Amino acid sequence: MIPPLVVARCRERGLDLLGVADHNSAGNAQAILEAAADTGLVVKPGLEVETRESVHLLCLFDHLEQALAMQALVYDHLPSLSLPSGSHSFGDQFLLDREGAFVGYERKPLFAATDLSAEEVAAAVRQRGGLALGAHADRRAHGLLAVLGFIPPGLCLDGLECGPGGLVRGRVASSDAHRLDEIGSRYTVFDADSATVEGLRKSLAEGSFRTGLAV
Repeated sequence: MIPPLVVARCRERGLDLLGVADHNSAGNAQAILEAAADTGLVVKPGLEVETRESVHLLCLFDHLEQALAMQALVYDHLPSLSLPSGSHSFGDQFLLDREGAFVGYERKPLFAATDLSAEEVAAAVRQRGGLALGAHADRRAHGLLAVLGFIPPGLCLDGLECGPGGLVRGRVASSDAHRLDEIGSRYTVFDADSATVEGLRKSLAEGSFRTGLAV
């Protein structure tokens, strides 16, 4: 999943827009943005944040600075633990450049949950100009509906994401890819005037999108 191969795979699959959201981090978003420069692929930098309820929220932004501001908040609310360089029980946390070369390790315990509530995360995303979705909302592990059983009335989400598995009517779909061959396996077509966060938010609110499953 190094940046140039991710971008090349998106182009092979005919994708126009890619959301980059590592678990609790935007540390490799810049490398993907740089790898996608001049390719026509729109990249939304972001994070998939784990809340204190063990729910995953997908947070996407127009600009890297917004994603990094969200990352700073998330990092402040992760356990105060610094991982050693190299392997740990949850795998290497590599930071890469645009060519995929290793530039360092992320020391924060990204595998952990933050102590932020789902409502706090969604509000922080909005304050920073981002789009907040319930990540793989229908999945048993860390899905909003499976974990909480309902959408809290104070949770200001822009929509729910249907991740790997069957497609669900009325929910945005994505591949939630962790491997190159998964990219584009599920996708959403937006009838939007622009690929900005506001354009996508408008499409989600109006239901002017459709989902697809690659075969």
